[in-house]
Amino acid sequence: MARSFVCDVCRKPTERIVGKLHYIPLDKKDRTTHSDYTHHADVGTCCAGRALELLNFRPRQTRAEYMASRKGQTVA
Repeated sequence: MARSFVCDVCRKPTERIVGKLHYIPLDKKDRTTHSDYTHHADVGTCCAGRALELLNFRPRQTRAEYMASRKGQTVA
């Protein structure tokens, strides 16, 4: 029996799930971690490109890159 997947962006059946979105609220005063998410959504092959366009995702940075960007510097 084949497993069926549903894309949570367009809510249509899809061949496979290619991404997962997590919503992590920042209303706590403590440090926030990835495991503090309250909601999640699956992204199917049908909406993989759309999800990156609809939401203003930025490429992942290393700690050194992030700290340099806060100081207005560039990392070699």
